[in-house]
This record gives sequence, structure tokens and C-alpha cells, in this order.
Amino acid sequence: MTDRATPGGLASGGHVRVVTLDQAAVEARELLDDYERRYRLPSERRAEAFMDASGHLHQTGDYLMWSATWQRWCDLRDRVAS
Repeated sequence: MTDRATPGGLASGGHVRVVTLDQAAVEARELLDDYERRYRLPSERRAEAFMDASGHLHQTGDYLMWSATWQRWCDLRDRVAS
């Protein structure tokens, strides 16, 4: 189930999208699938896509978003399972 809060309901006047844990997990997994397809690596090995020849990790925007999405998906997966 998704729903939107009333406009101006937040102090900032923004909107809030309400989703179930299951839906949030599905959306995170879809984002991970996109990163894995683009970089041809599973999320567990995402750092390999951003390492240079000397082994230095370049924390680009894509790396940071992929990592945050991976962490969110892991947290959601654990919460849905319990």
C-alpha cells in the first residue's frame, strides 16, 4: 500500500510517501538490480567496480548510492524476515 500525506503536513511543507516494508524492500532491490546490471557485478562486490589499479576505492556518487541502497535493502530484508 502506498499513500501520500496531505500537502503541508510536514514543517517543510513537503510530501511523505508511505510504503510497507515489503514495498520498500522491492524498490531497493530494483535499484540494486539496475546497479548490478550496469556494472556487471553483484552488490556484495560493488567496491571492485570503483577500485583503480593500485587498489584505491573511488567513492563516487554511484558507489555511495549503491552502498546506501545495499545497506537499506539488507536492513529491510532482515526486518521483513522477522
